Amino acid sequence: MTPLFRFVIGPTALLAMGLGWSGSYTLAKIATMQGGSPIGIAIWEGLGSGLLLLVVCALAGKWPRLDRRHLIYYTVNGLIGLTFPSVLLLNVAPHLPVSITTLLIPLSPLVTYLFVLGLRVERFVPLRALGVLLGFAGVLMIVLPEHSLPDRSAVGWVLVGLVASVLYAMQNVYISLKSPPGADALTQTAAMLSIGGVVMLPYALVSGDIVSPFAPWTTITFCAAGMGVVNAFFTICFVWLVRNSSAVFASQTAYTITLCGTVWGYLVFGERHNLWIWGAIFALVLGVILVTLVQGRAAAGQLAEQVAE
Repeated sequence: MTPLFRFVIGPTALLAMGLGWSGSYTLAKIATMQGGSPIGIAIWEGLGSGLLLLVVCALAGKWPRLDRRHLIYYTVNGLIGLTFPSVLLLNVAPHLPVSITTLLIPLSPLVTYLFVLGLRVERFVPLRALGVLLGFAGVLMIVLPEHSLPDRSAVGWVLVGLVASVLYAMQNVYISLKSPPGADALTQTAAMLSIGGVVMLPYALVSGDIVSPFAPWTTITFCAAGMGVVNAFFTICFVWLVRNSSAVFASQTAYTITLCGTVWGYLVFGERHNLWIWGAIFALVLGVILVTLVQGRAAAGQLAEQVAE
């Protein structure tokens, strides 16, 4: 990377993605507080953004491969990387401050590192292990102190949100293990999001939870559409950043999302936090920095090869 990219373009992209994706959780909170169905909104986030990315694929002259192996890969990715975690987080959104919801997302790289250690394909690195401990110390700062959250009943919703982080971590490991050789990140993401959204359609239609684009548009519709556009646009930005820097550099988006979520929560909902929450934010961001920037031994390809053996 050139100095201009490392110190200006790259950090600006990280900040933009942090603002965009944390802003998406702000839209999710608004929509669900207005009575929007988590399933219906998640369809917009998945299928809506997936279709937009497929348009980009068509313009770029690329198209997802549709053989059996790729379809299975897209479907599993869609389920554990969109369908299940999105529905969980959308159910969580109206019950937690935006900053707390976005605080749960960066836990996925920490859990991913635990999974990789469990598979015994990376050596133990003390600084990375310290990062994991700091991340979970941040979680304990949220759920244990009596006055950390506005309402103690919200602790249960924090735990539900943690399940979404575990699912995202499972997706990270699954991609490392099963990504087809020579797979293109953009076409994979477009197919994964589209299938993840399609999977939810039958239930939404039967239950009446669909957020129809053909009915008069409400606050819920605009928020859901905004989430789809944000997800598509910043997914492209993320793929671009990975290709022009590295996956490690791009992974720093995890803590810009957390920090920007705090800003959105304050500006839109007037959220203010006590020292426990600020301590949790600091601990988790520092933990993610240690886990993502201190390099382990095995790359994704090594992970797949060793597990296959």
